[in-house]
Amino acid sequence: LIKSDLGDNTSEDINSSFEMIDNGSRRLIRTIDSIINMSQLQAGAYELKMELLSLVDNILNPLYKEFKRAANQKHIDLTINNMAGSTNLVADEYTITQLFINLIDNAIKYTKAGSITINIDSVDGRLIVKIIDTGIGISSEFLPTLFDPFLQEEMGYTRSYEGNGLGLALVKKYLELNNGTIEVESKKGVGSTFTVTFLKPQSELLTN
Repeated sequence: LIKSDLGDNTSEDINSSFEMIDNGSRRLIRTIDSIINMSQLQAGAYELKMELLSLVDNILNPLYKEFKRAANQKHIDLTINNMAGSTNLVADEYTITQLFINLIDNAIKYTKAGSITINIDSVDGRLIVKIIDTGIGISSEFLPTLFDPFLQEEMGYTRSYEGNGLGLALVKKYLELNNGTIEVESKKGVGSTFTVTFLKPQSELLTN
C-alpha cells in the first residue's frame, strides 16, 4: 500500500527494501498457515470435501502458470507433460492443491538453475505425478527423516534456505487423507524426483 502511494518515485534501494518486507510477510503468513494446518491435521479437525476433479485442469495447470514467472526469474525451465489422458480424481481440492504448491515451491527454491519437469502418467488406474528437478539434491543420510515435521537438512544460523520444516510433513499428511503416497529419489548435487501416486481408482474412492 505504501509503495503504491509513492508511485514511481522510489529508488532502487527503497524498492529492494519493500520487496524484502513483502517476502518476509509472505514467509510469516506461510509459517502461520502451516502451523495451523498441522495442528488441525494432528487433532483430526480438518474436514475433507471429496469431489471429482481434473488433476491437470483444476490443479496442476493453474499452478504451472502461477509458478512459471518465479522459475523464469531463476532461469529455470519449468515444463509440464500430461501423458495420462484423463486425470480425473476424487479428492479434496484444498489439500491436493496445497501439497503440490509445497512440492513445486520447494523445487524452485532448491534449484539454482536448470530445469523442473512435472510429468503426469496413468498406470493400472493410478495417477502418478513426478516432479523432477536439477536442484541441490538431498543427502542419503537425511532422506529417512525428510517428511518429519520441523526438520531441515541445514539447521541453525548457517543454513542457506528459508523455511519452517513443515512443508513436506504436510505434503505427506495431505496425501494420506487423499489415499495417496509419496516417494523421493535424490542425489546430492544432482537433483531430486518426488513421485506422488494416488493409489485408489475413482470407484473405490466414491464408495468410501
